[in-house]
Amino acid sequence: MKNILIGIVLATFTLTAAACPSGTKETSIEWKAKPVCLVEGQFVKDLVLTNNFSYHLSGRVLIGNDNKDNTTLSIQPGTFIAGATGADFLVITRGSKIHAEGNQKQPIVFTTYAKVPARGSWGGVVINGNAPINCKKASSTFCEAEGEGSTGLYGGEKPEDNSGVLKYVRVEFAGYEISPENELNGISFQGVGSGTTVDYVQVHMNADDGVEFFGGTVNVKHLVLTGNKDDSLDWTSGWTGNAQFVLIKQANDEGNNGIEADNLKSPMTAEPRSNPTLSNLTLIGSETATKGGAGVLLRRGTGVKIYNSIIKGFKKGGIDIDDVETFRNGHAYTNDMPGIHITNTIFDNKNNFINDAGEESLGPWILAGMDQDILFGSEPVREELVTIDGNSVVSDMEFALPEDEDGFFEEVEFVGAVDTEGKDWTNGWIIKL
Repeated sequence: MKNILIGIVLATFTLTAAACPSGTKETSIEWKAKPVCLVEGQFVKDLVLTNNFSYHLSGRVLIGNDNKDNTTLSIQPGTFIAGATGADFLVITRGSKIHAEGNQKQPIVFTTYAKVPARGSWGGVVINGNAPINCKKASSTFCEAEGEGSTGLYGGEKPEDNSGVLKYVRVEFAGYEISPENELNGISFQGVGSGTTVDYVQVHMNADDGVEFFGGTVNVKHLVLTGNKDDSLDWTSGWTGNAQFVLIKQANDEGNNGIEADNLKSPMTAEPRSNPTLSNLTLIGSETATKGGAGVLLRRGTGVKIYNSIIKGFKKGGIDIDDVETFRNGHAYTNDMPGIHITNTIFDNKNNFINDAGEESLGPWILAGMDQDILFGSEPVREELVTIDGNSVVSDMEFALPEDEDGFFEEVEFVGAVDTEGKDWTNGWIIKL
């Protein structure tokens, strides 16, 4: 009798262990040597995706209900989540959170079921937050907007809003064009606040932009953007966050701009004004990409501060600045106007400064220094050949610590995204291009 009871208990435990997490549905499919659970619809209760299963993301999956029924999606290290079509994508709504914290040996991977993975095989990841964005005319006391691809409302009055954690996360073979100018990126940060943690994230082979910031204040570190078809890093609508250690590599076949940056199409002076601070970028372009673009395109009134960076090998050129308001803003580097600031940075492109007809010549302006700030260790922009060694850059340029009230930026001894003499932080968790 005792042995029979033990057998019943063990059988019950086995059946319980095999059950898909609450809120998901069992399927008859096995993938990545694990049973597949179906994730679909809207979740207004917390959802935990454990790594003893793989997951099929089906259709538009909503976490939470736009500041109502706030919900947390938790994902264990080493979990694989896949979509099958461009209509399969994940949305974290305002007020809800994603807690996806993998590690170097067990990243969390959002990917495709396709036997031959390709760009656009599924939709992507969207995070909506309550941080400030700009707009043509606020409908209430603050601006809010509807995300591309019917991904919900974003924007609010909470700069420190917290949408959760993305750490050691890979998003690959995503992106989907619903219509022109209405597309899903690898990851869309829409009005996401500075309380959110984004660290060690890769977007690989996306059909549109790798990562796009629609306003907000979110900061990012250790970001890898590889093989994306359109722009690798994009921002608009008043993004004012920080980024450090960003590696961008274009593929040989497709790729537009390394960075495409806007404030707002109309009015270009809208507040809050796009003005991120970026340090330790390595932007490696493709001279054979079908479209090709600039390493950095600044337009529609954006400001930016770029430090300690390398911009190399882009088909159209190193930097392009468009629109009268962007030039006006760029020269007016004061407390009231964010301006354009580039220092301790090297350009190595066949055409470093792109000068369109009727525009101010960029070379003398940028090489002469773009503001009067005095930073310890600051050096003017250089035009020179650089050598790429793996993911790092061989250069004798010194590092300059950006102005940083919040202590976000790490003081290091190298320019570019990866230390030439130190450990490569991309090892073990990314797909290499």
